[in-house]
Amino acid sequence: MLKTNTTRIPFFLTLIAGLIIVASACDDNGFNTVTYDEIGPYDTTGVQRFESDQGLIIYFHEEGDGDIIAESHDVRIRYTGRTPDGEIFDSSFRNGVDSPTTLRVGGMVRGFIQGLAGVPVDGQRMHAAREGSQRTLVIPPELGYGNSSHQLNEDTLIFDIDVVSITSD
Repeated sequence: MLKTNTTRIPFFLTLIAGLIIVASACDDNGFNTVTYDEIGPYDTTGVQRFESDQGLIIYFHEEGDGDIIAESHDVRIRYTGRTPDGEIFDSSFRNGVDSPTTLRVGGMVRGFIQGLAGVPVDGQRMHAAREGSQRTLVIPPELGYGNSSHQLNEDTLIFDIDVVSITSD
């Protein structure tokens, strides 16, 4: 008499169904895709703001109580960059990643540097962020990609930033 194991068939079907669900949640590169609707821009209504002579606007959502950021620092941040029409061009949240990204402040566009390490005003750096700060930076083209051949060279850049920590000096 031929014996069959009927418990293997339901297990096999469950395994196949699980693989189909996982595959459908991934894009062509095998990464989870993120819906940016959940990230949404920070609300700047009624938030204290500063505008530099060069047109950089900083919205101060929350001031951290950690160390002050300098241009020479590496920082761990969560961020999303948008154009004024709301199109996301870069984000630390892409592909479902929620961990902070480490970036060298001095390696960014000038508006990003000034928005985190401080804006030069009368020979002093003003409005430098601290660890734990949350800000929105509105960076005009001249402080963004400006005269470069970058595809966003004529665009105002809007960054929502959560400063997690300073990692080096």
